[in-house]
Amino acid sequence: MEKYKESIAALKAEYEQKLAEKDAENARLRGEKKTAEEKAKAKAAEYEAYLNEYISVKLFKDNDKYRDDVYVAVNGQNCVIKRGEWVKIKRKFALVLDASEIQDMKTAQLIENEQRSFINQSRAV
Repeated sequence: MEKYKESIAALKAEYEQKLAEKDAENARLRGEKKTAEEKAKAKAAEYEAYLNEYISVKLFKDNDKYRDDVYVAVNGQNCVIKRGEWVKIKRKFALVLDASEIQDMKTAQLIENEQRSFINQSRAV
């Protein structure tokens, strides 16, 4: 009986040691998780500050298609940008304008490619 009691005590001690090691590991992982969350929040705040910096832009103006002011909205925030004058706007609005211009260029390129393809197919027929 003594032998079993000693065996049980040894197993209990081993179990308690493993349990303590697991608790320490879990505490360490929770600390790392908090650190990762804090880093992510800091990075998000840094990016938000970057997007909210004011920059100067001047939009092209003519007397035809590009004469009206431009309305830009980002996530519920909006601004109206006057054409033909240097204005300060938040970077996030300028990025939307850039993305729009890039999309317009890609659309024009696609139209040109399709026209060229149509002309080539028409000549073949």
